[in-house]
Amino acid sequence: MNGLDTPIRALLVEDNPGDARLIREMLRDAGGEHAAVELAHADRLALGLEELTNQVTDVVLLDLTLPDSHGFDTFTAVHAHAPDVAVVVLSGLDDETLAVRSVQEGAQDYLVKGQVDGGAILRSMRYAIERQRLEAARRDLERQRDEFFSSVSHDLRTPVAAIKAAIGVVLANMPPDMPPPLQRLLGNVDLAADELTSLIEDLLEMARLQSGRVELWRSYVDLRDVIARAGRAIEPLIGARGQHLLFSPPAEPVIASVDAERLGRVLSNLLGNAHKYGRENGTILVAVERHASEVCISVTDDGPGIPPDDQERIFERFFRVRGSGSSGTGLGLAIAQGLVELHCGRLWVESTPGRGSTFRVALPVDQ
Repeated sequence: MNGLDTPIRALLVEDNPGDARLIREMLRDAGGEHAAVELAHADRLALGLEELTNQVTDVVLLDLTLPDSHGFDTFTAVHAHAPDVAVVVLSGLDDETLAVRSVQEGAQDYLVKGQVDGGAILRSMRYAIERQRLEAARRDLERQRDEFFSSVSHDLRTPVAAIKAAIGVVLANMPPDMPPPLQRLLGNVDLAADELTSLIEDLLEMARLQSGRVELWRSYVDLRDVIARAGRAIEPLIGARGQHLLFSPPAEPVIASVDAERLGRVLSNLLGNAHKYGRENGTILVAVERHASEVCISVTDDGPGIPPDDQERIFERFFRVRGSGSSGTGLGLAIAQGLVELHCGRLWVESTPGRGSTFRVALPVDQ
């Protein structure tokens, strides 16, 4: 970590000799008697990437317009090559759209040449290094948390499986004269074991998604069959609330290359939410449509709908809609979105408060 008296190891990627000389002089003047910046210089993107490979660098001062690269692609190349190095874009383009996009994609700051002095550049570099350090620490904490969830989930699998097996034996051999309250208690234990198993599987799947360890096993399948299987699995729950599941599949097969098991998990989650939030004795509609380059599956409920401010956040981990009364973990939709994106697809919601919600899954198909 760089203190105020520790020189910053900076790389200036700038092809204009006059601008490079001026920036060097401004930084030297801003540093006073101390060598505030150890500045290396590259006048091509390729040379800058080579310097990042061979030398320890704290921060890159990056002009986006270079002889061998232009515009936002310049930042993308540097950020991809050295994701842990802070980048301050120092451009001659006073372009607010480009500035916002650069920061959104990972640049720590965007400065316009001619509008800043050496002191401003030096402060920006120090702040950028500190923000990058904090971001690295945040990512490390997230990694440790995901590893913890994965480890704990694995450790819980065995005792939960033992509980499930034991209660299954008890229920299978339950004497006919067992008091009804005790029967209900044993049934609740069995149900709780199922819910805990589901929670463990969600935590494990989320940890696998976060670490990039989910591998799809694709095959060409008829999506009508995948949807029908997911619907049959939830029929008992839908029937218990007097709901109706309507699915009118197309007459022709809808073939796509997918991981049928994981796509089934996505649909089970969407159908489960439609059952949970839909009205008693209401209707759940499922549809599948084939378009030129993609196939779209939709699940529609007749529940209370989702407030506009929450419609983007419902796909975040652990997020639950305010006042929904949900007892879930807030992982289901995050997992569903992660699995759909692994298929190079899209998952989104269309909802009007008081008029239900429609979740749509769009998957690419072969031409």
